[in-house]
Amino acid sequence: MTKTNSFKVTNKLPIWLAIPAVIILAGLVLFFFLGFNPSASVTDNKTVVISHDSYVQTSESLKEDLIDVCESEIEKAGLNFIDYSVSENEDGGQIEYIFSQDVSGDKLYALKESILNAVNADSALNVGFYKGTVHDNVAQHASTYIWRAAISAGVALVLAFVYVAVRYRLSMGLATIVSGLIDVAVMLALTVVLRIPVTSALATAAIFAALYSILVSTVSFNKIRELVKSEEYEALSTEEAMEQANAQASKRVLVLSVAVLVFSVILAIFGGAAVRAFALPVIFSVVASTFSGMFLTPSLATAFKVQGVKMQANGKEKARLAKKKEEEEKAQKRNTKKD
Repeated sequence: MTKTNSFKVTNKLPIWLAIPAVIILAGLVLFFFLGFNPSASVTDNKTVVISHDSYVQTSESLKEDLIDVCESEIEKAGLNFIDYSVSENEDGGQIEYIFSQDVSGDKLYALKESILNAVNADSALNVGFYKGTVHDNVAQHASTYIWRAAISAGVALVLAFVYVAVRYRLSMGLATIVSGLIDVAVMLALTVVLRIPVTSALATAAIFAALYSILVSTVSFNKIRELVKSEEYEALSTEEAMEQANAQASKRVLVLSVAVLVFSVILAIFGGAAVRAFALPVIFSVVASTFSGMFLTPSLATAFKVQGVKMQANGKEKARLAKKKEEEEKAQKRNTKKD
């Protein structure tokens, strides 16, 4: 049987609740005053797109030269772009420059023409066919999707509660749904506190947070149930059995989370802006769910289980007292009749 040290995880529930509570509170305060930090792609903007029909076949140095020419013409026009992106596909590629909605369309059309003229006049760049377009974009804000995400996450958590409560225990089902709600809230709070640029991908990340929290809880509870039902744990109290089982279950949670975290960090580092807007909240979700899976969720399950045992014991005691009182009343009535 696994021996535990003097520090017990499952009886530190107030601490495990206080840590996410502080983060969530900080997120709520900042959200109230500043809101989410919208990225340039989720604000109304205008874009100039320069496309090249043989972009994929060009060298890296030619791509850099093309960017230099574009930015030189932007500077000559006295304009400032908010952001830019470079993309490639089977037909070629493009460079997209994002400008504020306040920039007039006439200036951007003139900029597009000056870039095309400069590119065609440059012998090193005069390879393939170039074209330019100007777009006036109306943003799709993350708030448009937040209710859909909330409903989806809520449904997932309710279904997880039913599944875990039926397969394992009611206390574990309750711990799963509470931890899931906290993990989603922590992910959103960290996104606000760290001022991560937000796109509609945040809604998808919120759903991921709920699903990953459910996965971690299931992995943890599966191992805990397996151990607690064994003969060597039968002699232990609920708290001791949960504590020792959680020590082993936490290893599984940690291995799983490290693997997912490494993949998410790689996406955040090497992915584009759109991928990064999803990967960063996912990293927050993994960290929050790992904390919950190792500390908060087993502590909640233990607290709910202990409370359930007490309520059951109190119920039996009340039933015993009620039965005793009923028997005494019957005996008293019989004695009264005899008298």
